[in-house]
Parts: sequence; structure tokens; C-alpha cells
Amino acid sequence: MRIQRHYEQTQACRPTDPGRQASPVPTRRSGPRAIAVAALTAAALAAGSAPALAQPVQPLRPVQHLSAAEQASDGSRRVHQALSAPKAERAIDAAESQKGTPYVWGGESPRGFDCSGLVQWAYQQAGVGLPRIAHDQSRAGTRIPYSEARRGDLLYWANSGGYAYHVAIYLGDGRMIDAPRSGDHVRERDVHHYNLGGAVRL
Repeated sequence: MRIQRHYEQTQACRPTDPGRQASPVPTRRSGPRAIAVAALTAAALAAGSAPALAQPVQPLRPVQHLSAAEQASDGSRRVHQALSAPKAERAIDAAESQKGTPYVWGGESPRGFDCSGLVQWAYQQAGVGLPRIAHDQSRAGTRIPYSEARRGDLLYWANSGGYAYHVAIYLGDGRMIDAPRSGDHVRERDVHHYNLGGAVRL
């Protein structure tokens, strides 16, 4: 009767002829040589000089993640220098001076603003240069969770792919100022949380 081979054996251990079983490994006789080999193997294992496959597996250390405020693009730690409060207030004052200005797609002046045009213009009045489009503005500083946002930070909204499509200036206490959409105008309103990606500390 043919004995079924164990399913975990490797291909190299399986017989090449499906009708035959692999030959069993011959057992060595006990003797002085076998005892010496066993003693040397035990000593090698105890000293930690065993072959790599016989060494115990070392557990992986968890990767230490640094926040964006602690890690520069080259991986080194850095300390973020936040925008001064007076400059942030000047930018907010500039944005509030434009309340009622109509939304204009691509607008970047008091004749009309889109969301990123308003943000860029307002911070420019405070002497801070920002990129033109929402996605680039969302990467212009240190990204932080909305829960850590403070007055003068930027808020951004992103699609499922992570592309930021809208920005606003955070006023604190759950309020923001932005140029919302076509047919609307620059205004202060409550922060809406649908697709809110977070905040940016400049």
C-alpha cells in the first residue's frame, strides 16, 4: 500500500517517479564521531555562530514616523517657523476687506476672486508669497490636522486622490473666509467638513 506524502514537503523532496516514494534518509549510527559532531553543533549554536538559517529571527523594530513639522524632505528633523501673528492678521484683514467681491473663476484681484486667488492676494498684502492654485497652496507650509488649526492657517479640501481643489483662510472658532463657488461671493461662513483635508500652517 502506498503512503501519502505530507503536503508541506518541498518539490525537491518529492519523488520524480509518481509511482515511487523518495528513499528515507539513512540514520547514522551512534559513535564517537556522531557525538563529536553533535557537541560541536551545540557549541556553535550556544556561541551564536550558527548558520544564518539556524539563527533566531530578530523581531522588526517599528518604524518611527515623524510629523511633517519634524521631518524635512531629506528626512532630517527640522523645527517649523510659523508665520507671525501680525502677518496672519494682516492677511485676514485683507481678505475681509473683499467681502462681497464676486467669485470669478481664475480671478485674483478685487474685480473678482476664485478661492486660491483670494488666498494668494490676501497673503500678498501681508508680504507673504504663495503659489497660485489650491493644490500648491495646500503644500506651501506644514500640513496639520484641522483639530490643531488656529487663526490664519489655511484650510484645504481634497478629492479621494488627495488633490486639493479648494482653500480658505481659517478665522478660528469653526469659521473661515473664502470665495466659495461660481455665482457666490467672498464671505465668512462656518467650516464645512465634507472632504476637508486639514489645515496648513504657513
